[in-house]
Amino acid sequence: MTEFKKVVGMASVVIAVGTLNSGCGKAYAQAASSVAGARSIELTVYKDDFAMVTEQRQINIQQGHERLSVDLVSKEMDPNSVLFDWPRSSEAPEVVATTYDLGVGNGSNLLKRLNGQQVEMIWPSDNGKPGDTVTGRLEAAEQGGSFALRTQDKLYVNPSGTIVAPASTSASTLPQLSVELDSKKSGSTQLGLSYLTRGMSWSADYVAKLDPNSDRANLECWATVTNTTGIPFPAAKLTLMAGSPNRAVVPATPPYHATVDYKDSDEVNGNSRGGRMAPPKRSAPLSQAETVGDIYAYKVPSTATIGQDQMNRVSVLGTVSVPIKRDYAIRMPGLYSWGFEQSEDSHAHLTATLSISFENDKASNLGMPLPGGNVRVYEKGTDNREQFTGAATMADTPKKEHVSLTLSNAFDVYGEFKVVRSVRVDKRTIRKTVEATYHNEKKAPIALRIVQGFDGYWTKLVESDKSKKLDSGNVQWTLPLKAGEEKKLTYTVDVRG
Repeated sequence: MTEFKKVVGMASVVIAVGTLNSGCGKAYAQAASSVAGARSIELTVYKDDFAMVTEQRQINIQQGHERLSVDLVSKEMDPNSVLFDWPRSSEAPEVVATTYDLGVGNGSNLLKRLNGQQVEMIWPSDNGKPGDTVTGRLEAAEQGGSFALRTQDKLYVNPSGTIVAPASTSASTLPQLSVELDSKKSGSTQLGLSYLTRGMSWSADYVAKLDPNSDRANLECWATVTNTTGIPFPAAKLTLMAGSPNRAVVPATPPYHATVDYKDSDEVNGNSRGGRMAPPKRSAPLSQAETVGDIYAYKVPSTATIGQDQMNRVSVLGTVSVPIKRDYAIRMPGLYSWGFEQSEDSHAHLTATLSISFENDKASNLGMPLPGGNVRVYEKGTDNREQFTGAATMADTPKKEHVSLTLSNAFDVYGEFKVVRSVRVDKRTIRKTVEATYHNEKKAPIALRIVQGFDGYWTKLVESDKSKKLDSGNVQWTLPLKAGEEKKLTYTVDVRG
């Protein structure tokens, strides 16, 4: 038994028809259950609503000309991208033609597909058994779902009954791909099917757990695969692509737009946020990313079931211990050659920002191209529970690249800035003296970076601590601060506009 269904026979399709308060009829398709068969599935998923589906299906074919319908295909597939593959043989079937049917999607469209066809109408009865049956031609309205049944002598307008149509009708309720074959012999064979589709994407999310007692973090990478193609992909092999290849895909017009339901993998107080999210699936760490052209492919070692209208999380990087550097920094207000009169009143309270950084190399247990994504950082508190401390976005990062992530403002690290003197040296130059005080109210020592920017040409004259020139417009000081310590920094510069 397979998902390939021969389009033959006269088995009936039942359509139950109800009556709205307005008197207009509304149809509901009772879809026949699909025949479940073995599907060997591989998914290559890109980040921007794009994927390639590759399947192997076992089918039975008949000698001569035959038409088969392929169930369980994406409702957003690109019909022009469909490829068929047969076992290498001189007697392999020949594909004559293919047809992609989007499916009717709702009762109104189903009635339109049956418009003008001979159908049966079964009247309801009071005893629960089928009532009288009338045969006639179905006449469906263009809009609104209303219809009529025309017999030889009567016209029934919006009748309340059950329509029975032949299965050979083209009124498919689900997206369906049909293929016409010419085969030299009958028998069982394996069909390879592949196509491009929208309705599937993935994103990378990182979890970094900081050790409060050391400069290390446990880093994990999870991939969230979203499926709105309208069908499930059980036990699929996953390849996740980082990069954006050019593509020319015309998406199929779906009969409906699915809504993704999700919930946290760890429910809070037993309350989820809606539908369901497939539980996360762990896998072994990835040692290397495979190069495909100028983009990278991340193969998930174990298979995963990508359910319909679900967000599925799979682990693509097992937990690795990474050496990190905590960085506290304050950017000072810019010093400008204009605004002389107000300069001596310039003062500000400044809060430091906290960043962490690490190297993407083998010495840090990494050294592989890392897909871009959100990084959420946690650190254990005094009660030994993980607490969220900040988040940042990391771009696609090649190996041997430095990664810096700004997480939050540092509550206990701050400074006060004030211009204590401004003197005009000449028509275009102002000499400014700055006094700043920095505080570390944390229980541990830190190294605080202070960055000062300038407008125009500048010359440094005097400074209480040695600075480092970053570029033509910025200098930097690094001040070690003990726990609970405060320290002053003064400097004088000539700023020329």
